[in-house]
Amino acid sequence: MAIETGIKWTDSTSNPWWGCTKVEGAPACLDCYAEDVDKRGTAKDQPLHWGHGAARRRVSEKARNEPYRWQKNADKFFAEHGRAQRVFTLSMGDLLDNEVDRQWRSDHMGVMEDCDRLEWQICTKRISNLPKMIWPRWEEAWPQHIGVLITVVTQKEADRDIPRLLGMKRRFGIPWVGVSYEPAQEYVNFEDYLSGSRNFNSHGEDITPSIARLAKLDWIIFGGKSGSRWNDGPFDIQWAVDVNNLCSAYGVPFFMKQVAAFRPTDAMIPADLMVRQWPKGH
Repeated sequence: MAIETGIKWTDSTSNPWWGCTKVEGAPACLDCYAEDVDKRGTAKDQPLHWGHGAARRRVSEKARNEPYRWQKNADKFFAEHGRAQRVFTLSMGDLLDNEVDRQWRSDHMGVMEDCDRLEWQICTKRISNLPKMIWPRWEEAWPQHIGVLITVVTQKEADRDIPRLLGMKRRFGIPWVGVSYEPAQEYVNFEDYLSGSRNFNSHGEDITPSIARLAKLDWIIFGGKSGSRWNDGPFDIQWAVDVNNLCSAYGVPFFMKQVAAFRPTDAMIPADLMVRQWPKGH
């Protein structure tokens, strides 16, 4: 749990548990930063919290309830920043993890629902799990202070998961949805998902002819890989240029997080790419 974080597109992180299982065939999971953090923070004689069958580590009740303190301080935060505090969940796991205890997830959903003066940012690699894991009442009335991001780093992932995400946005009334295009592994053409020219149901099936109200992405975050293995795959800054141009053309916020480097800094970002925008009202 952290009141502050180095993740530039949020203010705070909320991690009620640590641990996850890498999504099979997902390139973004290959060198998981959260798994590396877990390895550094776990004693050598203790089991790690990653992989099928591995026990997740639930943090203390005090840490799990930290968002209630932020909620109490919402007026102060707004006075200082002119907006609500942004909270990313989970940076050390996945809310829609198949192997996390159901009660843990339900408890955390209760915290998110209660803390409605915070702007919550769910980020998942398992968007297909969302309809079966959220509370039924969220299906009927999605909390409007909670948005959803998915991680997409290849065209194959984009064409598989973004239609599902957009279908759920329309079905549940999610206020904003976006893509964390990080660590970028190849050029991804997002135009079909930024233009609003196609529509999908929650299974990702194209239903454009039968639906009048179209759904599109509200945000794209771009980032290159960092850490000791930052240069073990392809990366081209032109991918960011092209996606930023597309976002600009369709009026969709773009956030340039970082280039690929061992320790990326803002100084490494070309001046014309230092674009940091958030979804409307967020």
